[in-house]
Amino acid sequence: MNHYTIRKIFIFFISSIFLVSCSDDGTDTDNQIPHDFNYDMNDLDQSLRIVLMMGHVAAGMELYRQGELTMAAPHLLHPISETHKKEREGFQEMGLDVVSFVLVSTALEAKRPASEVEPFLKKAEENLSSIASKIDGNPINQIMFLLEQLEDEYKIGLTDGVITDIGEYQDAYGFAVTAKLIAANSSLSNADMLVQSLNDLLSLWPEGPKPTANPSSISLISSQVSEIKRLL
Repeated sequence: MNHYTIRKIFIFFISSIFLVSCSDDGTDTDNQIPHDFNYDMNDLDQSLRIVLMMGHVAAGMELYRQGELTMAAPHLLHPISETHKKEREGFQEMGLDVVSFVLVSTALEAKRPASEVEPFLKKAEENLSSIASKIDGNPINQIMFLLEQLEDEYKIGLTDGVITDIGEYQDAYGFAVTAKLIAANSSLSNADMLVQSLNDLLSLWPEGPKPTANPSSISLISSQVSEIKRLL
């Protein structure tokens, strides 16, 4: 990466830090993706908060890989946004790398080439996985929680079979990706079966997290979610 590129990313980094720090005035710096969760963040333990955060980032990672840089950026900023500061409580003490997430998001917003963003993307992804490994979470509880959230968010994302809230549609996808990762890394006796069922669920997003004119019906998503829950 040449000196000019580093300088530009640094400038965007400083700008983003300023925006985040100034958001106390009521301005939502990531209002592209509204959230309407049905739980109290104050009552949510770390093992669930970390997988929630991983789900948001997973949506952004996949959008990045599909070349949807603008849509990826707010998802990837989720771990450091002022709006979601309660969600990340305690994670900075565990090593949450704020700088990497800001660099990723600002580089994407600036439409920097993928070759420049990839090192930061990989570092940010590994950082969340590292934090998750320090938390003693129950994989069944984590997967169940993610399934409930993705079902709720998918319902918010669609109206009469049309995507009306793309952020929620994308978050639901990210939660499914994270649930699959947890299942794959677990020691559950039916882990392989869970992974296959979660793959079947992910196939119901025909374009991944990208917008599509023909999204799967809410009933189809709910049916597959119920199938997975029976395995837990």
